[in-house]
Amino acid sequence: MVQRRRRKIWWTVNALLTKKNIFYYWNNRNKSTVYSQKLEQLFTTTLVTVENYPEATIAINKENIRAVLVRDYYLVFEITELTIKVLDIWDTRQNPQDFPIH
Repeated sequence: MVQRRRRKIWWTVNALLTKKNIFYYWNNRNKSTVYSQKLEQLFTTTLVTVENYPEATIAINKENIRAVLVRDYYLVFEITELTIKVLDIWDTRQNPQDFPIH
C-alpha cells in the first residue's frame, strides 16, 4: 500500500490578518468568542479535508489556486505537492467583483 505524504498547511500573513479581523468583528458583535472559536474549528477541519481531497475544491483561473467554502467564507489557497498555503479568506457577502483572485 502506498502511503500519501501529508501536506503542510500554513497561512500567509495576509490570510492571518484577515482571519484576525473576522474574529475581532464577531467577538465584538456577539460579545463572546464562541462563534470565532467555532469558525476556527471549521477552518481547521476543512483544511484537513482539503489536505486529503484537494480535488474536491473549487479551481480558480490561476494554476494551483483553489477555494473551498466554509460557512460564508471562501478559504483561498495554493496547493503544491508538499504544502497548502492559505492565501486569503473572502467573505461571500461582499461584492463579487472584489474577489481577491481573478
